[in-house]
Amino acid sequence: MTSPSSTLYQMDYQNPHAEGVLKIPVLVVCNTSDEQLLSNIKTNAAREGRWIGFKPVKDNAAIIVGGGPSVADHLDDIRRLSEAGGVIYACNAAATFLIENGITPHYQVIADAKPETATLVEPRAVLHLFASQVDPACFEKVPSAMLWHLHMDNMEDAFPEERRKRGGYALVGGGAAVGNSACALAYVMGYRTLEIFGLDSSHRGEASHAYDQPMNRFIPTIRVDWADRSFISSVAMKAQAEKFIITGRALEQAGCKVSVHGDGLLPTMWNTPVTSLSEQNKYKLMWQFDAYREYAPGEHLVETFLTTLKPEKGDLVVDFGCGTGRASIELHKRGYRVYLIDFADNCRDEEAMSLPFLEWDLVRPVPVRANYGLCTDVMEHIPPNDVAQVLTNILEAAKTVLFQISTVKDSFGALLGTELHLTVRDHQWWMAMFHTLDLHVTTSWKNEGNSLFIVTRKESINA
Repeated sequence: MTSPSSTLYQMDYQNPHAEGVLKIPVLVVCNTSDEQLLSNIKTNAAREGRWIGFKPVKDNAAIIVGGGPSVADHLDDIRRLSEAGGVIYACNAAATFLIENGITPHYQVIADAKPETATLVEPRAVLHLFASQVDPACFEKVPSAMLWHLHMDNMEDAFPEERRKRGGYALVGGGAAVGNSACALAYVMGYRTLEIFGLDSSHRGEASHAYDQPMNRFIPTIRVDWADRSFISSVAMKAQAEKFIITGRALEQAGCKVSVHGDGLLPTMWNTPVTSLSEQNKYKLMWQFDAYREYAPGEHLVETFLTTLKPEKGDLVVDFGCGTGRASIELHKRGYRVYLIDFADNCRDEEAMSLPFLEWDLVRPVPVRANYGLCTDVMEHIPPNDVAQVLTNILEAAKTVLFQISTVKDSFGALLGTELHLTVRDHQWWMAMFHTLDLHVTTSWKNEGNSLFIVTRKESINA
């Protein structure tokens, strides 16, 4: 069984005595082992009780309430929506926070499998929705709690055979963050208007929650920049915010109206128009989509690169705009030194995380020098006004570079409602651009949908 919460991130650490920032790869994994998750699911699925399945569409709103600091600013809004017929889904200890402020949630939603999560069970909530992966102690506190299931690989293998055959249950998406899953759970239960509060995914000052949360007290934090603002967040919170964008867009496509209230990383990410995002933030969102990661053009050009450029074993190859890093992985396996560059820190596959990497905007001069470079399906993403500077920077960093450049519009930008290929030009346009910059094209190929160029600095030829 594979938890949906394994994610790769990069943390920055600035040593006060160093000029540069140290980039530390961090693998975020589920806080409970797969073996324990499976045991919990089997135990809870064997209980007698109600399993959540799809319900008819309802007219009233679902009010999703997390424990972020901003929820305290919106208690009157939550109360008003509830009095108007809205149904409150309170996540974890947010249920107790609401009750202590005179608001009784209709549901308490718990998904975390840690044993300590049982201490968050709030018996005063009207009803309880516990994920099948939670520690069984949660059900011991509230035996009447209803069961729901996260969408994980081979989840149904853990169900009793008779119950699996009977069906009538749903597998709920949204990732392992309880707030994201609560939104998907509300959809399953028929709600198409989602009013969301307290899913901040960031701190306010020193506070990670609107109330004391001892189990989160010593979790390390990072700075996250988004839309000209800076937030303090844990890596897990950052993952929740990025994955919420995918969950929220999917819910909108399924007919939901999604409104995110409050002030924090997640609300800012959701409420900032894509057109207002930096190119870096736009791609940090894109790399969250599994479909965007499926095809890596560079890995299919390794043979072409080696047979045409003929680098010697041990030579350094810079992978400009490395994306998943699969091309560099293959080159590394074949005995070449590699250096990966991209300006989205979440683009690389797990196997590429151990390779040298620099988070960098290619519009800036590149602080590395090598004889060879690879740049696949990057240049078409560069804004037209920056194309000349990026090409210049790349060829100053590497003497000879294999470029593959798409010459057609992209098909993935629609996921965010934007264009990704900003410079869509034909083969001859790119050839003229190289010549304008006094770069020498030694070989070129014109293919359907893309062009390949081997480009060298003229002083390299003379040398």
